[in-house]
Amino acid sequence: MKTNDQDKFDCQDVEKNVQAYLDNMLSEREALLLEDHLSYCLPCDKKIEFEKKFKEFVRLKSSEKSYPSKLESELKKIVRGD
Repeated sequence: MKTNDQDKFDCQDVEKNVQAYLDNMLSEREALLLEDHLSYCLPCDKKIEFEKKFKEFVRLKSSEKSYPSKLESELKKIVRGD
């Protein structure tokens, strides 16, 4: 946040804080300032929406088994020392 204007976030502030915002790591005041900026800045609002969707996509894809079942059995053998 800029020191010369403590009551506003600019696009650079949003860029710096997007991940903390999506992870609910900002203070309540910072989140409100960021959300205020999003209310009138379409590019930043679109950035936040993209990042939300991307995080959800990664979360879903990382929970899928997308490898062959043979690989899983081979890895289990290696771990057991067979």
